[in-house]
Amino acid sequence: MKRSGKYLSLTTRLVFIVSLFFSMYVFAMFQGGTVSWTIFYMVTPFLLYSIALFLYPLSVLKVKRSIRSKTIEKGGKLHVTLHITRSFPFPLLYTTISEKWDDARVIESVPQTKQFFIFGFKKEIEWSYEVDKLPRGQYTIEGLEVEIADFFGWIQKRSFIELKDSILVFPNTTSMHYVPIDAQYDRGSLLSPYSLVKDTTMATGVRDYQAGDRVTWIHWKSFARTQNLMTKEFEDRQSEDLVVLLDGRVSDTFEEQVELTASLIEEASSQQASIAFVSTGEEITVFPFIHSAEQLNEVFVHLAKIKPVSVNDMKLIARSTFSALAGSVIVVTGKPDAAFIQTVNHVTTSMKSVICFVVVDKLQAVSTELQQQVAYAKSKGIAVHLLSRKQFSDAFKEVSSL
Repeated sequence: MKRSGKYLSLTTRLVFIVSLFFSMYVFAMFQGGTVSWTIFYMVTPFLLYSIALFLYPLSVLKVKRSIRSKTIEKGGKLHVTLHITRSFPFPLLYTTISEKWDDARVIESVPQTKQFFIFGFKKEIEWSYEVDKLPRGQYTIEGLEVEIADFFGWIQKRSFIELKDSILVFPNTTSMHYVPIDAQYDRGSLLSPYSLVKDTTMATGVRDYQAGDRVTWIHWKSFARTQNLMTKEFEDRQSEDLVVLLDGRVSDTFEEQVELTASLIEEASSQQASIAFVSTGEEITVFPFIHSAEQLNEVFVHLAKIKPVSVNDMKLIARSTFSALAGSVIVVTGKPDAAFIQTVNHVTTSMKSVICFVVVDKLQAVSTELQQQVAYAKSKGIAVHLLSRKQFSDAFKEVSSL
């Protein structure tokens, strides 16, 4: 209905222009005189251009979009370049091009997504714009809307060119100093099947070089004597697996919770720790192994897309979620209420220890309610620590000291 309404309106405008053309011609014929014919000849080019613009097909416009990077961190800049080409050099005067995003907030906050051109006889134009400070999330550019008009706005034509691109804005991460949790040397009685981190200050021997060994591990003295590459062997520091659990409920500090979670996982992964990730929400999502860059990227994609849900919409965590996991659990939340703590305590009975990070706004005083919630969690054997954004860098230190 909308398309037919637009077409009818455009056709009505054409009828008006044609009627105006013949009316002025008839007036000049009957009235005669230099003035009448001068007015007719002056207006005729504009009327003919409007008629030609009505017949000009916008389908000849071809658009190519170039995005410097489709994955950026929260608050980063998105650089977009559009190349608009056409095969027929019809003189386009007033041309407006605007990008259509699926999130109206981007269009409202970024005026650069709309641009006015005088195309002229050019066959190609290029337009670049930047979007600053995009919040975390997934965005889709649906396409491009092109609008052209004649001199007086008698003929206005619009065309939507579908050209989809997806943008991911990852959460910011904070650089941390990694400290293993309950780490012990392999002389201990309880060993985990994974090496949490190698202590490169304690070489216990040498072995033949294998593909993938770091250059810094090569034993150069042995190479000088034997001309064979040998790699130092180090004592492994062992620990149970580390599981990070993100509370997906709506809270005032949800974005900070996501950033803390991303920072914990990134730092532990960079230190070759055995780490898993569980997020709650409308669905319970589990990443049981985060050992490779590809697996880490999958986690960050999930953290970029995740949205908080209300308590009523959140799916309950089942005990089976942690049945294949072991070791210590780090819970990241903004609301450690009794119901949530009871659920965590129930489903993590098989885990060695549970540590809860409560993300708070440093500008606000800790409420009496939150103090009561923290006291309740501690009474259930859960170690609790309040963290503001500025304290994220010392998160692992806080864990090891709890």
